[in-house]
Amino acid sequence: MCVNSLSQGLNVDLPKAGLEPQTSRSDSRASTTRPRRHTCNIVVVAAVVVAIVVKVAVVVAVVVKVAVVVAIVLKVAVVVAVVLKVAVVVVVVVEVVVV
Repeated sequence: MCVNSLSQGLNVDLPKAGLEPQTSRSDSRASTTRPRRHTCNIVVVAAVVVAIVVKVAVVVAVVVKVAVVVAIVLKVAVVVAVVLKVAVVVVVVVEVVVV
């Protein structure tokens, strides 16, 4: 129960990862009135937390890459603006010299 609630939305396949919920050993007799309880294993909780942290880190890395691309585009825009200013100065100088 605890493992399933923690791993929802994480796309974590618990049986494949070897992280199946641990059943309590004290409830070894078969009971038809209540289901077996599952204990929260600290290793499973830690694995789920690490999975969440890794996903957040991936999102942060993508945001940083987008920010780098935006910075490059802005630098190119500044260079284009400087070239246009130089072009305006050249046009003004040519007009003054010609006239």
